[in-house]
Amino acid sequence: MDDVRILAKGRITDLSKGFKIGVPFSVYLRSKSGVVENDTLIRCRLICDQKIGDFPVPIGDWTPGKIVELPPNAIDTDKYEIFWGASEAPHLEYYK
Repeated sequence: MDDVRILAKGRITDLSKGFKIGVPFSVYLRSKSGVVENDTLIRCRLICDQKIGDFPVPIGDWTPGKIVELPPNAIDTDKYEIFWGASEAPHLEYYK
């Protein structure tokens, strides 16, 4: 994800098993309630992290972090629509 352009994208509707696509990705959170929020904390592992931890992300904008993994229930899917975007082609085995 060295380029800032998003070349692949998708929607995450279920985080019960976590999420990863084999390449770094960014997330976009869209509030389902219409309540204006600036940011929120999500649980994730960034490309240089050894462990999963809290990471602040904006609401209504792409996060600049290079995320490689979202653990189970890292983001409240009842509260947010979640989209992912990557500047590399995701590994297809993660779509099974």
